Amino acid sequence: MGRTTERRTRRRGAAALAVVVPLLLTGVAACGSDSGGGGDVTINFVWWGSEGRANLTKKAVELFQQKNPNIKVQTSFSAYAAYWEKLATQTAGGKPPDVLNVDSRYLAEYGGRNVLADLNSGAGKAISLADVNPELAATGVYQGKRYAVPWAQNTPAMIYDPAAYLAAGADPAKGMTWDAYAEAAQKVSSAGSARGVTDFGILDTTLEIWLRQQGKQFYTPEGKLGFTADDLRRYWQLASRFRDTKAASPADVTASYNTSPEQAPLGKKLTSSEFAYDNLLPAYQKANGKPLNVAPYPSGANGDTGQYRRPSMFLSVSARSQQQEAAAKLVNFLINDPEVGKIVGTDRGLAPNLKVRAQLAADAKGNDKTLYDYEAALEPKLGAAPPVPPKGAGAIQKLLQRTYEELAFGRMSIDDAVNRFMTEAQKGLS
Repeated sequence: MGRTTERRTRRRGAAALAVVVPLLLTGVAACGSDSGGGGDVTINFVWWGSEGRANLTKKAVELFQQKNPNIKVQTSFSAYAAYWEKLATQTAGGKPPDVLNVDSRYLAEYGGRNVLADLNSGAGKAISLADVNPELAATGVYQGKRYAVPWAQNTPAMIYDPAAYLAAGADPAKGMTWDAYAEAAQKVSSAGSARGVTDFGILDTTLEIWLRQQGKQFYTPEGKLGFTADDLRRYWQLASRFRDTKAASPADVTASYNTSPEQAPLGKKLTSSEFAYDNLLPAYQKANGKPLNVAPYPSGANGDTGQYRRPSMFLSVSARSQQQEAAAKLVNFLINDPEVGKIVGTDRGLAPNLKVRAQLAADAKGNDKTLYDYEAALEPKLGAAPPVPPKGAGAIQKLLQRTYEELAFGRMSIDDAVNRFMTEAQKGLS
């Protein structure tokens, strides 16, 4: 699925989500899951991801059911874009799942509209975060309420072809500046058919990291843009420098970028590096077919990479669930059970429970060891996580993509693109 199709799907999802508010306010009957006889209960659990992720997750759920025979868990999953469209429709129809995945971009959207239960109270108190890094645990709190708990930890990274970059005289694993990266990526492009890097001007995640390197942030705690038009101009000038020197992918390849590693330019062998999340290394490697590696982001002049410990995704309980105790029990199990940690591995990132993580790291091999070693080396340098993105953050992400595509194709100047984005973004957040 290309970026155009994905954007269209996400717009439909956003439209469906807009229906949630009036339905919630008018008191649609809570649905939750049906209770069985003899104390047995059934809960629904949904997430996004690939077939491979689904197989691992279902194994973890089967283990939970073995240890909790009175709780039946019905599961389903979708690709990321389809997931949000379906979830918005389910919520609007008064039938949200009992346990669900939430992305940081949508935490305020769903939490702020009373779709998610506050896990600081009621059944949520059964979820233990005692062995989770406090900074990571805090990422699920919005306006003083814990609407979610992190299911795994990852951090942004450069995923790259080490052979291509070593041949160009560069070793990203040792760290490099943006200037050094631009030079190396250009050499990689000149040496083969693949461009040195997927054009990052389209990515809100990379903009966020770059802003952090400048001492700025994407959003303020009050939910406003944390950067100026001049900041965005300098970022897009940097991206355009890569594109203009053919270090980065051309506009048509950039516009087809998809969040799935299999459909991303690096996965399709069109580029030799790409900014993503470190836990996606195995999927990129499988798609690309070459041995790949992870490296820190290129740094600014002060050597700061701007990276932080990030919840790769959250687990939440529906505020409308009739089986919140069973739902909370499943959430606690997925986060803290050592056997679950072994089953799911690093598919979503590192285990949130630090004791479980230490056990897994000691026995890790292959890509798992690469990821544990990468984050362990970065740990002392990781900064505090940014504030929870405000309502509308998903729309801001799509606005950035659309606007940068116009710039990359030469249909807008940098100044015009910056002005359009800032005007529309500020209006959307007002």
